[in-house]
Amino acid sequence: MGKRETDDPRRSRAVSETEQVRAHSSKKHKKKKRRRMNGKERVATVLSIAVGLFICIMLGLNMKLIPVTEYDQFGRVIEPPRRISVMEKFRAWQPFIEIDGELESKEYSFAPTQEVIQTPKGMFDDGLDLDQIQEGQFAVLFLGTDESRSNTDVIMLAMFDIRNNQIHILQIPRDTFVPGYTSFEACKLNSVYTQGTPEKAPVQRVVDCLEMTFRIPIDRYVTTSCSDIGKIVDIIGGVPIDMPYDILYEADKEIKKGKQVLNGQQAEWMVRFRHDYSEGDIGRMKAQRIFMAAAMKKVCDINSIEMLSYINKIVDKKLIGSNLTVDEISKLSDFASSIGMDRITMHMLPGEGYDYYPPEPQYGIEKYSVWMMHKQPVIRVLNDYFRPYFEDEKELPIADLLGPGRYLNTTYDEDMADFASIDNGSNTFNGK
Repeated sequence: MGKRETDDPRRSRAVSETEQVRAHSSKKHKKKKRRRMNGKERVATVLSIAVGLFICIMLGLNMKLIPVTEYDQFGRVIEPPRRISVMEKFRAWQPFIEIDGELESKEYSFAPTQEVIQTPKGMFDDGLDLDQIQEGQFAVLFLGTDESRSNTDVIMLAMFDIRNNQIHILQIPRDTFVPGYTSFEACKLNSVYTQGTPEKAPVQRVVDCLEMTFRIPIDRYVTTSCSDIGKIVDIIGGVPIDMPYDILYEADKEIKKGKQVLNGQQAEWMVRFRHDYSEGDIGRMKAQRIFMAAAMKKVCDINSIEMLSYINKIVDKKLIGSNLTVDEISKLSDFASSIGMDRITMHMLPGEGYDYYPPEPQYGIEKYSVWMMHKQPVIRVLNDYFRPYFEDEKELPIADLLGPGRYLNTTYDEDMADFASIDNGSNTFNGK
């Protein structure tokens, strides 16, 4: 009988060694297969992937791929087109432009201050990087229309004095007398929006009127209807306010004195409310002043993510018209929230109530109640607070039918109050 192969000692040793190698290799393989990352390794991997994705996204957003059509002074398309990135396009987005459109480009002859002129070119910088008419300042016109968007019942001009970290807001009565800018025989400012120069867009009519009357360049505008103000208030979750007095808008529409959060409907009552003043619209402006201070305080507490979601809702509902870009809204909001309520001041347009008799009445009305501007006090207020980087004006085309020495009421010629004092209860005109 022959021997089996396994009886060969050398063969046995070879097989044994081979099996040991295979077993070791199998164990090693199995060990590698069961190997799992520890917590630190998993975190590092996730972070690496996240950073890589972030860098790729940012590179994509900042690549200048989108062509922009631009025109020269003769209206010809500039070739080749300039290209911008997605981020630049988003920052330049004008979400509210659809309602009232863009303002006309124009040349201004206002003389800059000596400080501006004597500063080396490019060194007079307010640090906010805005597309503005005059470096250092940025003027925004706010218009609140009635439900039919025909008359502007709320008119305010906000001057952002960026270099001096201040905001000055001029409250302009809707009945301000501005002959030559409207076909309405009472010559009231609130009619310019629909009855101004026919070939101009409505908001452009008001801008032109105020720029020529006050000689202040207006950079941007914001429009909304008074009824839409309530809808905006509801979107942002109401406005906390400490009411200094009761408001009885109508028999069943009342806002009680004291701390509360106004909803949209109550906010509309407040901005339309007329208090018991001899000049009826001034009472409304007093209530608006209180509401503005409270609303500004609320807006300054809204973070960027919340603000973007609110903007999207306002855009969807078409509640605001404006030529402001997303970038400008962000920068101006940050500026306003950073300077403090005591550096935001409201001013009343100097003047008084006046009975105006049209020379040729067309509607059977013999007289209209208008707001007659006091010329020299208006010039002084504008020079001191609303023309920070332009030389003072000594003369303005203001139709003052009374004239110095004939004024019956100068209560509002020196009226001003900062938002901090308004919020603390000092919220009447000259304490009255």
